[in-house]
Amino acid sequence: NTPAGFATLGDDDHYSYRAASAEGVVLAVRVERNRPEGNLAFWSRVVDERMQSRGYVPDGDARPVQSADGLAGTQYRYRVAHQGRAHRYWVAVFVKPGGFLSRSRVYVVEAGGDQEVFDPAAAAVERAMASFRR
Repeated sequence: NTPAGFATLGDDDHYSYRAASAEGVVLAVRVERNRPEGNLAFWSRVVDERMQSRGYVPDGDARPVQSADGLAGTQYRYRVAHQGRAHRYWVAVFVKPGGFLSRSRVYVVEAGGDQEVFDPAAAAVERAMASFRR
């Protein structure tokens, strides 16, 4: 759900959902094919290693989360300096197993922005991320 104070942005080739606040806090959801086929532990590790290799510093331990429709996930929170300013970046990873008629998918729910504007919006961001449904 798009939080109050955010505007839903149009879809593009990389995101199935995007929203932004006037201050620059961004929420997004990406849906990827589960290739190579991996479980939640695999994809969580991939995301964490990629973020750390790009200079993002963990801001606490990984935490288990659950989507609004019951899918288990893992959330990471990071800090990073961008153009001399502190930024926050939160990412949650969910893996939906495939079935007889459906393919397995990896869902990546992201939020980020300048720390100065992100921190006051953190509660709304947390609620929005918890409202994710596949």
